[in-house]
Amino acid sequence: MTTLPTVFITGASSGIGATYAERFARCGHDLVLVARNKSRLDALAMRLREQHQIAVEVLQADLTNSAELPALETRLRHDARIGILINNAGMLQSGHFLEQSPEAIESQIALNITALTRLAAAIAPRLAQSGTGQKGRQEIKYRLDKPQMSNSKNERYEQKQLHPDGKIP
Repeated sequence: MTTLPTVFITGASSGIGATYAERFARCGHDLVLVARNKSRLDALAMRLREQHQIAVEVLQADLTNSAELPALETRLRHDARIGILINNAGMLQSGHFLEQSPEAIESQIALNITALTRLAAAIAPRLAQSGTGQKGRQEIKYRLDKPQMSNSKNERYEQKQLHPDGKIP
């Protein structure tokens, strides 16, 4: 039996991140959920454990704080169970760009660029060495998208099969 990789999801406490967590849990993946709001993470983790009988770990972290990144980078670099990174954390600033303070711009760059890049750089060498990065991404995308098909474009996609090399046509 093949063991599914653990999925590390940032911005997992609500919205798209929580949706990714739900979909990966439904597929049987263990999860590492990261976000600032620990109470929402804990509630989501409890629900996913109960509904899907998977392991869920919660890591509270503010990705705009560079001092909190090294622990996450170390985890991604060395935990061989983690085979998928969903870099979902991100934010938009309200108002027009001209109205943004230097601090708000710096915070947005820290989260949307710096943290995202550092976390991806932490896991990338291990995934590249194992040969799982590209193929795994395509297989997971197919599995996550397939159950939610509804429009004609997606119905055509659903009918396609994976090639023997794991690529989606």
